[in-house]
Amino acid sequence: MILVPALGAGQVQVRLVSLVSTESELARLREFLSAEELQRGNRLLDKERRDRFFAGRGILRETLADYLSEEPGSIRFSEGEFGKLHLSDHIEPDSISFNLSHAGEFLLIALATGCEIGVDLEQVRQDLPFRPMAERYFSTREQDELFSLPPSEQVSAFYRCWTRKEAYLKGTGTGFSQLSNGFDMSLLPDQPAALLAHRGSPGEVGRWSIRDVTMPAGYCAAVAVESAGEIKVCVSPM
Repeated sequence: MILVPALGAGQVQVRLVSLVSTESELARLREFLSAEELQRGNRLLDKERRDRFFAGRGILRETLADYLSEEPGSIRFSEGEFGKLHLSDHIEPDSISFNLSHAGEFLLIALATGCEIGVDLEQVRQDLPFRPMAERYFSTREQDELFSLPPSEQVSAFYRCWTRKEAYLKGTGTGFSQLSNGFDMSLLPDQPAALLAHRGSPGEVGRWSIRDVTMPAGYCAAVAVESAGEIKVCVSPM
């Protein structure tokens, strides 16, 4: 069982784990999964992707089980309209909310109490053709700020903005069904992470806190928390 710290009000626990598992460890984690999760994983033809899916769901269950003092295999999930996972049997206001993201060999799990949460992890590619992605998914303000930077700074700024935007979209539960260019996220190097404006729902600016999460070299991550108060992000070591 994983040893985890207590989760207090106004606190976000973030756990970064490797999805590379030995066969024996993978077999142990698979034992926690539901029939639906096993069926879903088995539909993945690529063995690496399949094994990492199984490992990720097993680690998620094991992490939640320690916070909830339950057996990993007894935890049941439900999905929102756009696929966001929730705990089926722990939906009271002070219950744990969680979100997860994976990139490369890593899985990032974020947990909070009494509020919605979203997280995004990306593996940074210096050769990423980010301009057409920014032109499609970023707001006019975000594009103007991104392309105003020196070329050497644009890749980092793109990933800062992308992870913050996706963390927010995942936190709301809408994903990209909500127009990603309908709100402005900070991205300049000297700006703190923040939702700056939302043209469809201006009140969102005061409802959500955005934070960057320190990651190993080559990765970029952010977390979005439905809270107007001070948020403390604690990263657990692998």
